[in-house]
Amino acid sequence: MKDEMVCLEPFDWRYSAAIVGLRKYLEWLGVDEEPNLIITEDTLEYNKKYLDKEDFLKFAEYYFKDDMHHIEIENNLKEKKPSEKQINFVNDKMKANIILKNLFKKIKYDGQNQDKIQKIIDQNREKIIFETFKNKSNLYKNYCNPYQLFKDEQECCRLNGYYIDMPKKGKSASYAFDKSNYVGNDIPEFDFIPFAFSGCREKFFINDNVDLNRLQKTNNQWNRTVKAQMEELKQKGERVNTKRIFIDCLIEAKDFLQSDIEIIVKKPERAYFETLYLRKESLEILKNMKSYYKAFCFSIKISDDYWINILNEVFDAVVNFTLLDNLINKLLKDSREGGNSYVISKLLKVNVEIKKGDEKMKNTMKAAFACAKQIVDKKDGNKPRVSDTKLKSYCTKLINAIILDDYDQFQKILINLSNYAEVPCGFAYDLFEDFEGNKEIAYTFVNSLSLNRYKNNNQEGKDNE
Repeated sequence: MKDEMVCLEPFDWRYSAAIVGLRKYLEWLGVDEEPNLIITEDTLEYNKKYLDKEDFLKFAEYYFKDDMHHIEIENNLKEKKPSEKQINFVNDKMKANIILKNLFKKIKYDGQNQDKIQKIIDQNREKIIFETFKNKSNLYKNYCNPYQLFKDEQECCRLNGYYIDMPKKGKSASYAFDKSNYVGNDIPEFDFIPFAFSGCREKFFINDNVDLNRLQKTNNQWNRTVKAQMEELKQKGERVNTKRIFIDCLIEAKDFLQSDIEIIVKKPERAYFETLYLRKESLEILKNMKSYYKAFCFSIKISDDYWINILNEVFDAVVNFTLLDNLINKLLKDSREGGNSYVISKLLKVNVEIKKGDEKMKNTMKAAFACAKQIVDKKDGNKPRVSDTKLKSYCTKLINAIILDDYDQFQKILINLSNYAEVPCGFAYDLFEDFEGNKEIAYTFVNSLSLNRYKNNNQEGKDNE
C-alpha cells in the first residue's frame, strides 16, 4: 500500500465506530504520532500504508482471541500430559468450523501429536484467522456482509442493514427506486467497526462524538467495564445477563458521559443495527437505580412462547420516558400473598423518577404506605378490626379498579375501607384532585395493603405454632 494520507470525520455513527476501531488497530501497530497519524477534535488523518491485510488479521487474532478456535487448540496443546477431557476438547475444536474441519479431516489428536497439529496451524494461520473472523456469527458477519471484507470502496455500504446487492437488486430494492439517488457511503475503514463494539451477546457502541479523543476514551472505558463485569460474573459462577452488564456499565459510565448520547446496539439474530438515544436524565435515573435494579433481573411467563423480561421493560421505560403502569398492573394482578411487593415498590420508584415527582409526592406515598399498615394492624380487643377475609376482598377490588382505570370506583372502595377500619386516609385528597397524576400513591397503598396483610398472616402463623 503506497503512502497516502486519508482523513476521516465522524459524520455519523458508522464513521465514529470505524475511527474507534481503526485507532485501536493503529495503537496496536505502534502508530501514535505525526506525520503518520494526526488527530484533532474533529478529524483523524492516517497513512493508508498501514491498511495491511496481514497486520489486520494478526490484530483480529489478538483482539478476538477468545473467539478464535485455533487459539484454544494451541492453549491445550501446551499440556504435556493432557487428560481425556482435554484431548476430546481439542478434537471437538478441530471440527469447530469449515476451515478447521478441512485442515484436520485426516488427523486426530491423541495426546502425543501436538507438533503435527501445531505445524498445520502455523502453516495456515492467516487463512484460519481470515475464515474465522469473516464467518463467525459474533464477529465480522454480525456487522458486515462477509463477502465485502477487504474490498475497496463499494457502490453501497458493506454494513448489515445497509448493504444491497446492486447488480442484482439495485433497481428493484423498493418501489420506484432510483439507483442514481442511492448514497452508499462505503469506505474500507468500515472493516474496523467490529473492534469498536463491546458487550456479551448483544454488542454496544457509544457514539459520544463531541470530540474524537473523548469518543475513544468513552468506548475504551466502556470496553474495560464490560470485561470486568463479565469476569466477575464468571468467577461467581453466575449466568451472564447482557442487559444487567449494560446497565452496570452505564451506571459506571456516568462520570465520563457528559451529555445526551447515541448508543448503537447489534444483536446477532437481527440483520440490522438498532439505535438508542440516551438522555442525561435517563442516565441519572439509571444511576439512582444502582442499589436495587438487580431486583428486576427476572422474567414472568405470559404464555408458553412469551415471557416478559422485567429488566428490559424497565430499561426501555427509562430510555423512552414511558411509565411502567402496565407492568405494575400485571405484577399486582399475579401477586400472591405479597410476593411481588418489593419489586412493585421499586417499579413505583422508577415511575416517580420518570415523572420527576417532587418531595410532596414522595411524602404522600410514605403516608399511603403507613396508612395501609395501620389498617392491617388495627385491633378491636384481640381481634383485627378488618378480618383477613375482608382485607383480601378489599385488596382484590382495589386492584381490579386500578387495573381497569376505574378511578371513581377505586375512590369509593377506599372511602368504604377507611370508614370500616376507622382509619383516616389523608393521602386520598391528592387522588381526588388528580388521580392520574398521583397514581403512584394509589399503587403504593394497594401494594402496602397486600404486603402488610401477608406479613401479618405469617406472624400469626408463627404465633400459633
